[in-house]
Amino acid sequence: MGKLLLFLTNLIFPLAALGVALGFLCSPRRGLLKHLYQELKERFGLEKDGEIPQGALWLHCASVGEVMSMKEVISRLKKFYKKEVIVTTTTEAGKETALKNPDITQAFLAPLDFYPSCKRFIRLAKPHRLFVVEREIWPNMLAAAHQAGVPAAIINGRISAKSARAYSFIKPLFKEIFSTLSFAALQTQEAACHYEKLGMDKTKIFVCGNVKYDTLNDNPGKVGEVEKMLTSLGWNGRKILVLGSTHPAEETMLFRAAPDIIKTGAKIIFAPRHLERKPEIETALRQSGLHYGFISTGKFDKNTDILCADVMGLLQSLYACASLTFVGGSVVPRGAHNLLEPAILSKTVLFGRYFYNAPLTAQSLLESGGGVLVNETNFKETVLRLLADPAQLENMSEKARKTALSFKGATNRIMEVVNNYERK
Repeated sequence: MGKLLLFLTNLIFPLAALGVALGFLCSPRRGLLKHLYQELKERFGLEKDGEIPQGALWLHCASVGEVMSMKEVISRLKKFYKKEVIVTTTTEAGKETALKNPDITQAFLAPLDFYPSCKRFIRLAKPHRLFVVEREIWPNMLAAAHQAGVPAAIINGRISAKSARAYSFIKPLFKEIFSTLSFAALQTQEAACHYEKLGMDKTKIFVCGNVKYDTLNDNPGKVGEVEKMLTSLGWNGRKILVLGSTHPAEETMLFRAAPDIIKTGAKIIFAPRHLERKPEIETALRQSGLHYGFISTGKFDKNTDILCADVMGLLQSLYACASLTFVGGSVVPRGAHNLLEPAILSKTVLFGRYFYNAPLTAQSLLESGGGVLVNETNFKETVLRLLADPAQLENMSEKARKTALSFKGATNRIMEVVNNYERK
């Protein structure tokens, strides 16, 4: 049944691809295709002999985030196998990011999940191993690798409950594909349960954690720059609330609470998630009556009470100088941004109830006492209470760091699985 479903997906693929192509060409986004010929060549596996390094390790990543999170894993795999590394991605941005990694020999847009395209790419590359990252389960890619005798595995794998339910309707296809895998190194026990229910042999399933937590930085490089700015503001010794990756409703919540927070002598810095919103943010700040400034302009003085961090690459250093932190995308339904970025720096973390992108880290912070759940109603009260109790805040901050450290180690566990597999 699984083989039949795979055959049917390839049978309908040309029609589906034609429909998607026509829809894209008729949409305003068609201008994004700046290198159409090169993209089509890579998407259909039409590279020439010699364009793709042969015998290399092949990692398939979705986009920028996966490529960046795999940096240490790629380095370790390269040393372990003593092979070159090629990477395929589903986006141009991911490809460009991969090409900047010195451990990666070459990067390509992934061939479409159409058996002839995947088969041709594999014939040209003759990869030593295929490692598929996170949730990029492409049946034809894995089937073609298996047919060519290329061992394949999932690393840092994840799968949502929603996807698992959808995949269950074609379970025979996934059972067939999973049977070809050497192993699956997954992020969570929940993902392991989903894989097993979809038909993967549980002896091939390993829960290793998420490698992105191994990249947590507890020594940000721009702390000196931030401290110099705080000195110029006269904020040394002041309690500072830092809010990261905020969205509009969360900024409204902040501006309402800010006057009472500032009355205690505390100061505020917030970093919007989307910097292109600066005109809208400035309008809101002007209407709030607060003494504000923007870091990018440098136009602030000792009367400034609230700063907007409208620059890239500074958030982690701002967290490092904070007394208390809030992580955005959580009071609004965005799933929460990285809760462990401030936690690894020994900072108590406030966040809202929408943490579905990081349920394990959120629950662990709440259970350890390193995190506090807030909403539009209790945000001000919670901030005032914690800033008024330095001893409690310090205790909670230590718990936050211990929680963050407990999530590290996935890279080592993945390499242990790889080592054990190669010893068989």
